[in-house]
Parts: sequence; structure tokens; C-alpha cells
Amino acid sequence: MQIKSGIAIVGENLDIINNVCININEDGIIESIEKSNNCNNYIGNENLIAIPQPANAHVHSGDNSFPEYGVKEELHELVAYPNGLKHKLLSSLSYEKLIGGISSFYSIAYNMGIGLVVDFREGGGIGCKASKEAQKYVKDMDVVVLGRPGPDFPNNCDGLGISSPIDYKEDYVIDLSKKFKPSMTHIAEDEKTRKNNDFEIAMKSDFNAFIHGLYLNEKDFENLSHKNIYLIFCPSSNMWHGMRFPPVELTLKYNIKFAIGTDNASWFLPDVFRETYELLLILRLNRIRGEEVAKELMKSLYINGYKSVGLEPRLIEEGKTAHFLLIDGYNSGIINSINIYNSIIKRVQPEFIKFRIDKNNLKNIGLFFS
Repeated sequence: MQIKSGIAIVGENLDIINNVCININEDGIIESIEKSNNCNNYIGNENLIAIPQPANAHVHSGDNSFPEYGVKEELHELVAYPNGLKHKLLSSLSYEKLIGGISSFYSIAYNMGIGLVVDFREGGGIGCKASKEAQKYVKDMDVVVLGRPGPDFPNNCDGLGISSPIDYKEDYVIDLSKKFKPSMTHIAEDEKTRKNNDFEIAMKSDFNAFIHGLYLNEKDFENLSHKNIYLIFCPSSNMWHGMRFPPVELTLKYNIKFAIGTDNASWFLPDVFRETYELLLILRLNRIRGEEVAKELMKSLYINGYKSVGLEPRLIEEGKTAHFLLIDGYNSGIINSINIYNSIIKRVQPEFIKFRIDKNNLKNIGLFFS
């Protein structure tokens, strides 16, 4: 199979290559990336943009069954374990309805072009099992299910994802984070958890990534810079719950790797393109701008989310399995842009996705949003 595009974002450096022919062999491997005039029997045209499939590095899929609940409540009233409204609603769901809601969320993520979902699942091993059941209905998208202590944990879980280090005894948190990989935890999502030393406990542990980090100070970032720990930002969630903007400017200052998630399925579609655009706006509010800044955001979207859970990014690169998207470059305006990286962050939206390529499977997913 040959794919023709006017621009391709290629390799781990996310290089901009113009007018390419991407040759995919019968095993679904990218055999070569050549000039477009080498294309013969091809799919596509010079107005398409080939981009990698992004990772959604943090979701809670289980609450997809009760969208937009609790619009007046504060964050802790909604999600705090075990008495938050979310946990009461989850316990009221039948197992079959739970699976159905998760499956629907995964299908939406797939049709938004997502290559990886990192899913925090409540309910111990039973909650993880529901996610595994839901994955049967979605092919060609990776799902990493991070469970938390509970019934039948860690069966069916791919790793550990806890609500907060202060929800358990310190020694237990440290032991869990080392024993189950990958491991992640929410950190400094609000002032209360930060004042209760959630960050200090997490730093003594062996987590691969921290979620949110809104109330970390500059000294915290300096300490974090000495560890190989990812930060996962979910700007829409933070703003919806009346918290701070994610401190993305400090991650750049201290050279900390970060990735992007959409958080609770109850309030947010798995649209990481929008989340990345919001981070771009936050940086511009801090007078941090330029093509290199946009490129760092692209790395967080297309590379770091995968690496935070120990997976290889779905890059457009010779020798890699073909997993990428073809974007309408004409109607989005990207094909004629002077600043391609900024344009991709600002203008790639699910409705501009024309095709999703997974190995030798080419699927027109644009109809999903028509």
C-alpha cells in the first residue's frame, strides 16, 4: 500500500517532510518514505498531512456512563474516594453497563485518531477486568489499564494508578509503586492534597508519572528535574473544576517531560488535540511562544504519552509498524501554513481526520463526525 501526502511528520524528531510517498509492505511495516513522484498505485493526495497517532495519557473511562454529573459540586465532593459522588454512581452500575460505557468511550477515542489510552480504573481487579472486556470491541488502539487496590487487584491490571498517595499508608504506597509497573498517581491537584505532603510521599516512591501537579512550586519542580518522572497535564479538567492552569511553563524551564490527558470521561471527550491547543494558549499567556515551543507540545502528544508507560511511540518512520493519521490539510489550512508545528497544534481537529492507517488497514473515520 502506498500513501501520498503533501506533508508528513517523520521520526522521533518530528521532522517536516514535504511531498512524500509512504510505502507500507504486506506485513504493515513502513518500508520506505520517498518523494511523492515515486508513488504509483497510491491512496491520498498532496493536500493531506500525515501525522502520528497521539496518546491520551490519562483518562477515567468508567464514568462515561453518567455524563455531566454534579455540575454544582466541588472536586472533592465529586471524586474523592470512597465517598465522592463518582464512586456512588460507579457502585450503582451493573457490570454490563459499566463495560458498555467503557467500550463506547474507547470507540470514540479510536475514531478521534488516538493510538493509546492510559486508563485509571477504579474497583480493583474487577474494574480492570471490565476494561479488558471493553477492549474486545476496539482493535488497533493500545489501552493500558492502571488499577488501584481493591477486589481482585492486581488481576487484569496492566499497572498501578492511585487517586493520591495520602489515601494509603506511606510504606504501602512506596511498595505498590515499586511492585506494579507502570505506576502513576495524582499529585498536587488542589491545595489540600499538596499541604498534606502528597508530593513528598510520591517522590519517595517509584512512580513513572504524576498527574496534574497544579500546586507544585518552583522548588518542587527543581527537585522533580533530578528524577525521570513524567507529568501528565489535563487542562480542561483543571479549568472545569476551578483549579489552576497546568504549570506547563515550569516543565519547559526545568526540562521535565510531560504528556497530555483528558481525565474523566464523564465531563470530557478524549480529544487530546484540544487539550494540547489549550496548553499552547497557556504558554502564550506566559509570553512563551514560537515553533520550537509548539514542537515540544507535539512531542508531549505524539511521543511522551507512550514513553510514560514504557511503550514505543507510533511514529512515522521506516521500519516501524504503520500507525498514523491523514489530515485534511487544505480545509484545515495546514498545508499552506508558514508555521507548521503551530498549525498542527491549533488546527488538527477530529473533523479534519480523513483516514486512520493501522498496518494495512485504512479506515475513513471522517464520516464518524459528519
